[in-house]
Amino acid sequence: MHVKVMEMVGESTEGWRSAVQSAVNEAAKSVKDIVGVEVVNFTANVENGKVVEYKANVKIAHTG
Repeated sequence: MHVKVMEMVGESTEGWRSAVQSAVNEAAKSVKDIVGVEVVNFTANVENGKVVEYKANVKIAHTG
């Protein structure tokens, strides 16, 4: 099986899990057969001492 990998950044105001899902959802719009995701890094934006946006750098593996 031949697997391709694309890198993306997902964003969410709800949490890192939602940020990862956001990246997968966006990738699914342009590629088929996503078979896995590797989380490379988690970051967040902070305003006035509170986390306001979560970000997940991911590698998405697909066969299509």
